[in-house]
Amino acid sequence: MFNPTTALLRLALITFLLCALICLFNAPTHAQTFRGTILGTVTDPNGAVVPAATIIAKNVNTGIERSTVTDDQGNYTITELPIGTYEVMVESSGLETKKAIDVLVEVAQERRVDFSIGARVLEEVIEVRSDTNQVETTNNTLGGTISEREVAELPVNGRDFTKFLVLVPGATADPSGATDSPGSFGLFSSNGNRGRANNYLLDGTDMNDGYRNLPAINEAGVFGTPATILPIEAIAEAAVLSDFEAEYGRNSGAIVNLVTKSGTNDLHGAAFEFLRNNATDARNFFNPKPDPQTALRNNQFGFALGGPIVKKRTFFYTAYEGQRERVGLNSTARVPDPREIAALGGATNPVIARLLARNPWPAPNRTMPLFDPSPNLFATTRAMNDVDSVIAKIDHSFNEHNQLTGRYYFGNSNQSFPLALQGGNILPGYNTVTPTRVHLVSLSYLKILSSQKVNEARFGYNRFRESFFPEDSDFDPRSIGLNNGITNARDFGLPFIRFRSDATFGGATIASIGSNIGNPRGRIDTNYQFIDNFSWKLTGHDLKFGYEFRRTFVDAFFDAGYRGRLTFDTFADFLAGNLSSSGSRAARGDSQRGTAQNSHAAYIQDSWRATRKLTLNAGLRYDFFGVISEQNNRLSNFDRTRGLVLVGTNGLDQLYNNDWNNFSPRVGLAYDVTGKSKTVVRAGWGLFYDAFSQDFFVGQLPFNTFNPGPAYNPVGPAPILFSFSTVAQIQSGVPIFNGFSDSDVFAVDRNMRTPYVQNYNVNVQQELWRNVVLQVGYVGSQGRKLFRYRDINQPVNPAVSTARPFDNGPFAPSGGTFFYVNLLEASASSSYNALQTSLTLRQRRGFTASLNYTWSHSIDNASDGQDYVANATQPDNSFRADLERANSNFDVRQRFVATFTYDVPNFFGAHPRIGGGWQLNGILTLRSGNPFHVNLFDDYNGTGEFFPRPDLVGDPFAGTSGPDRFLNLAAFKVPCTLDPTGDGSAAACLPGTMHFGSLGRNALIGPGYRNFDFSIFKTTPLNERVKLQLRTEIFNLFNHPNFASPLLPAFAVDASFNGIDPVTGRGIGFLPLTVTPDVGIGNPFLGGGGPRNFQFAVRLLF
Repeated sequence: MFNPTTALLRLALITFLLCALICLFNAPTHAQTFRGTILGTVTDPNGAVVPAATIIAKNVNTGIERSTVTDDQGNYTITELPIGTYEVMVESSGLETKKAIDVLVEVAQERRVDFSIGARVLEEVIEVRSDTNQVETTNNTLGGTISEREVAELPVNGRDFTKFLVLVPGATADPSGATDSPGSFGLFSSNGNRGRANNYLLDGTDMNDGYRNLPAINEAGVFGTPATILPIEAIAEAAVLSDFEAEYGRNSGAIVNLVTKSGTNDLHGAAFEFLRNNATDARNFFNPKPDPQTALRNNQFGFALGGPIVKKRTFFYTAYEGQRERVGLNSTARVPDPREIAALGGATNPVIARLLARNPWPAPNRTMPLFDPSPNLFATTRAMNDVDSVIAKIDHSFNEHNQLTGRYYFGNSNQSFPLALQGGNILPGYNTVTPTRVHLVSLSYLKILSSQKVNEARFGYNRFRESFFPEDSDFDPRSIGLNNGITNARDFGLPFIRFRSDATFGGATIASIGSNIGNPRGRIDTNYQFIDNFSWKLTGHDLKFGYEFRRTFVDAFFDAGYRGRLTFDTFADFLAGNLSSSGSRAARGDSQRGTAQNSHAAYIQDSWRATRKLTLNAGLRYDFFGVISEQNNRLSNFDRTRGLVLVGTNGLDQLYNNDWNNFSPRVGLAYDVTGKSKTVVRAGWGLFYDAFSQDFFVGQLPFNTFNPGPAYNPVGPAPILFSFSTVAQIQSGVPIFNGFSDSDVFAVDRNMRTPYVQNYNVNVQQELWRNVVLQVGYVGSQGRKLFRYRDINQPVNPAVSTARPFDNGPFAPSGGTFFYVNLLEASASSSYNALQTSLTLRQRRGFTASLNYTWSHSIDNASDGQDYVANATQPDNSFRADLERANSNFDVRQRFVATFTYDVPNFFGAHPRIGGGWQLNGILTLRSGNPFHVNLFDDYNGTGEFFPRPDLVGDPFAGTSGPDRFLNLAAFKVPCTLDPTGDGSAAACLPGTMHFGSLGRNALIGPGYRNFDFSIFKTTPLNERVKLQLRTEIFNLFNHPNFASPLLPAFAVDASFNGIDPVTGRGIGFLPLTVTPDVGIGNPFLGGGGPRNFQFAVRLLF
């Protein structure tokens, strides 16, 4: 009998042995390392190579040394050096001894230091200042590194490291800094790859939340706000790499490798306090007078300390950062006035009367006539975010050949924010409360076997625990006689209660009450990783090979919809307890799931210096991504002939078949045109497989159903069923949800392949002057077999019949019918083409700067495997998914980013305490907008998906001006012919006229973005070792108004925003822009795109 576990282990062993065998016939590069490399060539004055010369690299901060000898071609390589500043010395019998100083080693970078040594004349060491090359002469990896100084000194709102990740060419993100595009789960897109196709490492060890495929630290909790924070004081460097070599895997996008600081032989540290207060901020564009200004208080404080435990042997570094954020989110709403309730006869239903006694709505604070449709409440909903994070690191050198590094991170937070999106509320009392706790552990053991052989073994562990609960989770609805079927206290809280447009209130809609319909839910995501990397230097070859194992286990519950949704046609119906005939629904069942995935990888990589000018890189990687399993076999899949089948029964051994084909060849070259490391031509191509996050299977949030994946189908020992209300009137203690609706199903393609992307580039690097490098290049990618889902039970021809392919049959659950059958499959594709340029200046007269410009176009037919926005994955017509090919959600045609730090000289000869220590820093971002399209919130095309695209019948920008008139809604028409005597809804579509709209996906472009963040520092020495630094940081210095994509905050652009003309079927009026990027769905007030605001700070450095 075939045993997949045994086969997997055999395959891993064979692959590993194959790599080892290949190593014997070939001959390190920079793997998933948190260290760097020094390499070079030693020659004599005539250019002849010097073999057997001794090279010694000494870390000037710790005194730890590493040595090697040059090979027959005069080349040397010292790998796995802790980042920092080094002295590199060369010695050879009968020749002079030279030492290069100030050699900077950066994470995952190869720093070339060449020597020319002549005959020994004097018995002394000749010291030369390092002229280490800024151009990359040995590899073709793209991206960039944000240095320790840039991390510490560039103005970054919220002290959030993720905002640094988009400072490199090819990286794009939503202006808020919270997602890759409006409403996406991804963090940022790199070179046309999806926003969740990135691999996050901390000190070279896995830092990924395997459930979402986002960084476990600084991952968003509620409203885009980071749930925990990595102390900025602890970051030594942040590398963002793309088009990388075979030692990197797991994902097709960028490798984000954060390296934390280490202790040195001297005690050093800092204490700090950062403060933001709305008293010094400009008003938000949509928060004009006389309304109260939006409230904000944010304090971030902490310390860092590093030094020796035993000098030149054992070092420690630790940092703590706390955050206390208090905000007030303003909104307007139409709430019932007690006088209006009395005029309508009061609450005649005893359950509703008891509910009203709890004051579920705030009292109106705007005076206006009774039943006027205008908002009568200006509400400020209080929100908070409390975070405590600490990190500690120990480096120990047993001797020159054995080194151990250990690091531990702990983060804890408690958030409370309104999550009004996707069925939620911004009124006070209905926040989403999110406790989060994160642990990360890393151990690295470096064994230097010889000057040519180095082995590193690394272990990583991270645990991410997060849950989402209603603010009123202590309220049991049964206490007022409201029986929504909930008995588990975990699911307490008021049901989500919504209202339809009410003619009594002039067509206004009464504000809904109740927390987000997606609450409660929660998970514990545990990840284990083991890596072993072996480096071997042979003549002309730097070889590395290794093996990696990862395991992700997610223990989760997903009680979305369990509290239920109650719908009322009018407020008078609410007072009487009369439910609408449709729209009241709840989910039922045991949603506890424990899912796991085991993955293996092996690679071999060779860097061959073919000539003095040409370096060739070639590698092969193999990845096996294990099939997602559930510990109690609660996964199921849909069979077109048998219906739902539980995994482990009826011949269904696992959810989908193994994919054994994930071989990833990588090739590249670097050609030093002149041989002087001034002009380098680089090119590369590689195949990259993309690991999938578990939420594709157990945490989907599709627009058309509550069903979050194949773990929650209506089958097996713990089925999830959807119940609707059959009662006309709420009665005390009587169950509301007592009928079962058509079942929604989430299925997985049994033959699903692993998504893959071809990344390729060609570029030229030119050193213009010392420390000034220009790079110009073409970068492209092609994605294939990317994840998407589509409804395979959509009516085939809605104009003729609304019958669905799997409506009936003996396999339908409980004798009912299937409605949505969403199939997750690897069928999407993408393409990306870009011109990328960058200009880097390092430490020239106190000035450091980086400028980059990207002109690109990203195209796909699905931008994610989830549809948290209506244009991400699900097609308008599931049987013609090819028609979805259009601009990617994260497509940004033009993007320019400039950063700088400048140590201002004391021009006027003032006293150093006055005229010295001044510093200016800034980040300038200019970019075009993200694409979007409009939808209709009704079933105008007959598919039942309820988010159809309209027909485009005019110029959507005709007559537009400013944010109040951003889009002309008359340019869009419902995709059917309306009965002119009807109300303009889908029910008024004439038979046989429904069709799919002509407006293409992402056919329109949203507003662009312009922002300049600036800071000024004054550093004053208090004594020889202690300095006081005062900072003023100004975000959006020029107070330029930026507007969020029209997708936000509703995640869809409603063509019927002002209604539908019942005669022509066209929209009426103009669609306005309503929010700025920072509060659209980003980190409110700490994200990008808000008004000008100030942050003040004091740092004590020693």
